[in-house]
Amino acid sequence: MRAALLYCAGFAVLLAACDDGPKKSAPAPATSGCTTFGQSCEYSPGKLGTCVQKDNCTKDCFVCQSQH
Repeated sequence: MRAALLYCAGFAVLLAACDDGPKKSAPAPATSGCTTFGQSCEYSPGKLGTCVQKDNCTKDCFVCQSQH
C-alpha cells in the first residue's frame, strides 16, 4: 500500500514537471517585404500572401494578407 502511494506521488511530480512545449498563437500579420499593393509575400512559413494597404493608415501601411 505504501509503495503504491509513493509510486503515485512520484508519477504526479513527473507529470507536473512536463513542459507543454511552445505555446502556439495566431501569427501576426507580416509587414517585412511589403512595399507595394499586390506584391507577393510569405504570410507565415510556407503560406503565401499578398500585400494590402491598411485603411486610414499614415505609417507602415502595407501588410501581408493570407491567400488561404
